[in-house]
Amino acid sequence: MSMPRGSSPENVDKYYQYLLAHHQNDGRSATWSVDWTSLAWMWGFVAALALTLIWWLLSYRTTLRRGGLYPVDQWGTYVTEVARPASLFFVAFSIGLTAFAIFLIAGHLIWGQVF
Repeated sequence: MSMPRGSSPENVDKYYQYLLAHHQNDGRSATWSVDWTSLAWMWGFVAALALTLIWWLLSYRTTLRRGGLYPVDQWGTYVTEVARPASLFFVAFSIGLTAFAIFLIAGHLIWGQVF
């Protein structure tokens, strides 16, 4: 198909169709499909977040209050704070978050940011 010439409405339409013909196959031709990997990652993240929240709530509500190990800090009359050792949830959560960050950073350094 050669480039049409002229200024009539028919020639303008032919020229417009000529320009569009160059962009019909620019991208990948594919039918609609489900990206199961992305779907699994999304729902896996949601499940991990929900389980972490449930674990944190159970850990927070069932942790025994240890008295006498550390003095109670008081500021004024209403604000108090008690220092105590870190719970198992906090330690495991910190290790998991650090491992995830290392994996993410190493992956981006090795393979680049693939989206």
